[in-house]
Amino acid sequence: MLLLIVAAFMLVIPSMLDEFAQFKNIAVAFLNDNIKNPTIPPVAAEYMRNLARDEGLLNILSSAGVQDFIQELAHRAQMLLVGTVNVVAQLFGAFITLLYMFFILLDYEHLADEWPLYLPVRWRATANKLSSDLIHGMNQYFRGQALVALCVGILFAIGFVIIDFPIAIGFGLFIGVLNLVPYLQIVSLFPMALLAMLKAANTGDNFWLVLAGALVVLCIVQTIQDLLLVPFIMGRRMNLHPALILLSLSVWGKLLGLLGMIVALPLTTLLLGYLKSYHALRSDAADDSENPLERAVDGAEFAATPVPDKEKTVDE
Repeated sequence: MLLLIVAAFMLVIPSMLDEFAQFKNIAVAFLNDNIKNPTIPPVAAEYMRNLARDEGLLNILSSAGVQDFIQELAHRAQMLLVGTVNVVAQLFGAFITLLYMFFILLDYEHLADEWPLYLPVRWRATANKLSSDLIHGMNQYFRGQALVALCVGILFAIGFVIIDFPIAIGFGLFIGVLNLVPYLQIVSLFPMALLAMLKAANTGDNFWLVLAGALVVLCIVQTIQDLLLVPFIMGRRMNLHPALILLSLSVWGKLLGLLGMIVALPLTTLLLGYLKSYHALRSDAADDSENPLERAVDGAEFAATPVPDKEKTVDE
């Protein structure tokens, strides 16, 4: 797998660097008003030129080569990050998190095996089942979503290469990475319009036709993703209605931010599974001596392998 990844990077990175160098030259010519296209909205073109002049982006783009441009861009980004108090606070928080992780990982196997012992005896079986279901659901979801995102990125790269879109491979893989979070690929619409504008300025093509071609690729790949990739790769493991997907993303995103959007679907699936099992048990003549919630968790089947019962070991 490592050899395949290295070979893929050796094939992709040179092409991406060439595309990036061509993109830089087009951007410089467009921002200097050396090339014009009547189909590009004048307001948008003038706004981009003014923004580039005010922020000093034109001077950075006009540097000697791609390496100088990347170095200058990295230098400016570093100065901006260092001068921001919020970033300093985040770095401090990350350091504390890594410090906690270091001590936790020292005894990870011990904690992973014996954490139920810190719970009351009557809750240990339920806690084990919840933990096993969560781990299984998250593993299945992330494996499937990562494979879907990889396929989508490759399809976008192929589509953009066919229509000769700027930075086709890099931009296609970028949209594929965005697909790790459902419906986040909508973020790519703005850079897509910007790249279409630069291509129209360089080639003299109609801006609206270039943008329409990119949107057609977006629609085709999205259709393939929804009708073929997601059903065959993800299967019916999630089994969520599109409206419920949007609602779960909104709720979990509001509660946990970006992390909530990432874990929204597996958590929602588990909660719905437990809820259905709970209602099914309540509708039956359940034994009053047993907690319905515990029976609901026991009745829901998510984990691939049974969890070993540790109560017997503790009693012994």
